[in-house]
Amino acid sequence: MSKQPETRPQPGPCGPAKPAPKFPMWPQFAPETLADIQEPIRNGKVNYWTGPKGMEFEKAWNAWIGGTMSISCTNGTAALHIAISSLGIGPGDEVIVPSYSFIASSFAIVQAGAIPVFADVTDDHTIDPADVARKVTKRTKGIVVVHLYGVVADMDPILAVAKKHGLKVIEDCAQCFGGEYKGVKAGLIGDAGCFSFCQSKHFTTGGEGGMVTVKDEALGWACRSFRDHGYDVERRMTLLALEEKLPYIHNRVGFNYRMTEIQSIIGINELKRFDSWNLARRFAYAAQYDQAFAGLRGIRALPVNTAERKNAYWWYPILLDLDALDTDADGILHELHDLGIPCYGILWPEAYEERAYKELNGFGEAKFPFKSQEYADPRSVAYDRVVCPKAKSLRHETVCLFLHPSWEPEHIAACAEGLAAALAKHVR
Repeated sequence: MSKQPETRPQPGPCGPAKPAPKFPMWPQFAPETLADIQEPIRNGKVNYWTGPKGMEFEKAWNAWIGGTMSISCTNGTAALHIAISSLGIGPGDEVIVPSYSFIASSFAIVQAGAIPVFADVTDDHTIDPADVARKVTKRTKGIVVVHLYGVVADMDPILAVAKKHGLKVIEDCAQCFGGEYKGVKAGLIGDAGCFSFCQSKHFTTGGEGGMVTVKDEALGWACRSFRDHGYDVERRMTLLALEEKLPYIHNRVGFNYRMTEIQSIIGINELKRFDSWNLARRFAYAAQYDQAFAGLRGIRALPVNTAERKNAYWWYPILLDLDALDTDADGILHELHDLGIPCYGILWPEAYEERAYKELNGFGEAKFPFKSQEYADPRSVAYDRVVCPKAKSLRHETVCLFLHPSWEPEHIAACAEGLAAALAKHVR
């Protein structure tokens, strides 16, 4: 049997490091959820249109975020697809998106029939407004802004580019529940906000789930229709209120991206304790990290969190000062793993390096939309020539720590002490 690294002491700057404590799992669910999810199983009302919980979750989420309408769906990728398509983006269009994000941020653009154009990021891990401005063409229709790790992007210059060129702004908030830009919650800054309730996120609705939030009511109804086979949902809701017979009316081509009642119940219960427990602990643990790392040699920058850009702290990304160290992020991560400290490098810095893009593996034999003469500019899909240098460089500089609300302050302290010890071993 191999040794358990979380219990093996390692030397620190002032002697042996303490054995790492056992880290509680994430996610954890509200205590009442196990009992509550049994009700739809008993009564058989497990579908969005047969039970009341789907609409209840949407209303609760909408009240929390302050939107005009919120539309639940199967996952964060579906949320992006719904928003992009409902904003009228499709074949022939281009959408600027950071290369440094999970593949869904760009795949949803392709699913809508449009072409992703990759922009670089800045040191704060979010899309570079200057590079966005450089990537605009006559085909550009929108910008997908990813608030990565909970870091809220600098939105004003992005919105200025969008206004100048008449572009739609879609916020990918999969990792940014409760982040704010100048007092406005992430997801309400652009035209549409898209959230993921996947297992790893701020909270989950049972492994998968998503939400679209909009400020414009007409766009909200368009999203509801696209989410539900292109059905005339606005009329359906009216007929349900009047208890009249329900005809089938499909106004457009759509998909089935509905969330289940059981998922919605989980979401309702997690949202109830989100501000008071989940987000409050993330803020407290981030402050604990901030204090522990202030002035520590080997660190170049801590996560951006200002009065204007309030961080939601999904993870805690740290930029290393490679000039002060004899190793890079991989070396520090190796040290942390040996200490039993949960950690990670950066996630998906260069989407254009994926085979799907380099080989233009789109839909069908025609590889739509990449190889469509009508709908794609060959220059925009030359992904083998794309380079986002900042995203590439961040791969070697970034170490991410966790701050799950299921942890206690002692777990955060152990992570901080572990990083301090790892850095001390490699300071020049």
